[in-house]
Amino acid sequence: MSEFTEGKTQIIKEEKRYNPQIIHYYNEIIRNWNKLNFIVQKTLRSLEKSNEDRSYTNELLLLATYRLIFEKVDIETIIKEMGQKNDFISFLEKLKTFSWKLALKGKSKLEKLSIKEAIPSFFIEHLVPVMNFDFLKENIKYMNQYTSQKNITFRINTLPNDSLESLKNSIEKEFNENNIKIRQDAKIPLIFHTSLKNKRRILLSDWYRNGKLIFQDKASFLIIQLLSPQSGDFICDMCAAPGIKSSLIAQLTKNEAKIICNDFNNKRLKFTKFFLNFLKVSNIFLINSDGTNFPVNLKTKFDRMLIDAPCTGSGTFLSNPELKWRQNPTFLHQNIVFQEKLLESGLKYLKPNGILIYSTCSLYPEEGELQIIKFKEALEPLTVPKWFSPSYKINNVELKGTGRLFPAIHKTQGFFVGKFKKKEK
Repeated sequence: MSEFTEGKTQIIKEEKRYNPQIIHYYNEIIRNWNKLNFIVQKTLRSLEKSNEDRSYTNELLLLATYRLIFEKVDIETIIKEMGQKNDFISFLEKLKTFSWKLALKGKSKLEKLSIKEAIPSFFIEHLVPVMNFDFLKENIKYMNQYTSQKNITFRINTLPNDSLESLKNSIEKEFNENNIKIRQDAKIPLIFHTSLKNKRRILLSDWYRNGKLIFQDKASFLIIQLLSPQSGDFICDMCAAPGIKSSLIAQLTKNEAKIICNDFNNKRLKFTKFFLNFLKVSNIFLINSDGTNFPVNLKTKFDRMLIDAPCTGSGTFLSNPELKWRQNPTFLHQNIVFQEKLLESGLKYLKPNGILIYSTCSLYPEEGELQIIKFKEALEPLTVPKWFSPSYKINNVELKGTGRLFPAIHKTQGFFVGKFKKKEK
């Protein structure tokens, strides 16, 4: 936590990584970073305490504030847990009198939202022009509700040639016997929902250990469904690691499509190789390269191209709270430049009339609609299913062939997606 406080990149030590209590408080303190800091600094100022004038660390203050304000733990318990006394007790007693009404007095609507919902002001200011303010609040609230998240999704893996119905019946029977309730998705037969409390027992089951169950966010599944891969297709997954989407392409085509999985991160690609083998995926070829400079003969042309591009992750704060505090103009610009180059490269290797899916787990228009507009002369928009929300209007015009998944509506990560056919010229 001290490394994060100082703005450094940090890796949680191996022995602590599997301690659920440490991981919980680490993630929740980072999730509520600016909110907790605001409360701590307000309290210290009211006590007239400087950094040099106290014996306890910032990390201790943040944890104690989270325990007292968020979890309603009494002062005596916190003192006993942390082994502190004297001036620390005075901090906790003052903390109990903290008032949001007084603390936020005189602040603007945007400042209040940023502090109370623990979200960077850059994120809010950037989305207000394209998103209704109340709807923006709803999405932020959903992405902050990790501790109250109730359900998770997984898919059944039918590779190499299993029957979905047979697998489903066997899994349901065993899980029912062990009091694990699962529910098949109404629209996607391969996807199942269950309570979050069942995750650990599912991880320990033979079904998971044998690669027949894969935890997968529903949004990730919907993107591959939109790609609509067919047996016999030649398909490129330009940014493939860790391989979940590629494995689904193989599953939907029953290992009868040829798939190129490319990724620039060699370590992640090595895991992808292991993961795909584990799931009995075949007909996949791995390439470790920068997709903006794809090392394939230009005569090679794909039937379908998936560019699930690296992005700011501004739609993934629920599962990646650290990404909140990387949101700034420089980080956004870096991703925009890279995405544009990936699209340029991908289109070179797509057949005329070939299908392109471009997606990002971002809520920013620059990583979605505004990227596609740059290539509209080369792209013919295709129909996006109505269960996607409309994308943002650009200059009051809705961009055909595109859609969005919003956390507040779809209960998934925030995603932009576009489906297009490459024009012949």
